Amino acid sequence: MESETTQVIPKTGEEKLAKLISYLFHPLLMPTYGFAILFFTRNYLATFTSSNIKLTILGITFIFTFLLPFVNTLILLKMGRIKSLEMETINERVILYFGTALYYFALFYLFYTSGFPNIFRILILGAAISILLTAFINYKWKISAHAIGIGGVAGAALGIEYRLQLDAHLLLMLIILIAGIICYGRLKLKAHIPSQVYTGFILGFFVELLLLVFY
Repeated sequence: MESETTQVIPKTGEEKLAKLISYLFHPLLMPTYGFAILFFTRNYLATFTSSNIKLTILGITFIFTFLLPFVNTLILLKMGRIKSLEMETINERVILYFGTALYYFALFYLFYTSGFPNIFRILILGAAISILLTAFINYKWKISAHAIGIGGVAGAALGIEYRLQLDAHLLLMLIILIAGIICYGRLKLKAHIPSQVYTGFILGFFVELLLLVFY
């Protein structure tokens, strides 16, 4: 088992920028970003989905995938179950990952029973499965949740391109560029070692891609 990495307190301008990037592209924000990308690119779902439905889906997704897990984290912090928001120990990460996965599966169930298009359910299911796998992996190894999150967005973009027959090459290239910036930031902060970042990206990428292609 690899030793734990220690996240440093940002001192230089570059480290402060890396910290800001980590906050802006937090893994819990990736589902909301993913749906926003889907709704504001040219595809038939964006064209035939009303503005009210788009806002509803974005709002519900933000609540279930970011707000509720964040509130849960604050409660655990207040109770002393975790020591900081950085989740530096294995037990802290595993507790939060399993709790977050429950919210994601609840959102999948909500989308399923509400009759939303199948592709919305697939995207959330992929995110839920990725978080669950992250929780199990973290029992033995500190894989990068940031890399899994942006890897999932990249895999979803490629899968949607295949499924909806879109030309999304430029969008995919932009996401890959952002992924590189995020992964560099995690390494700069010494939050992870390279293998944890690369493995995380690959895991998130293929979970979403395979679900979109075969589900």
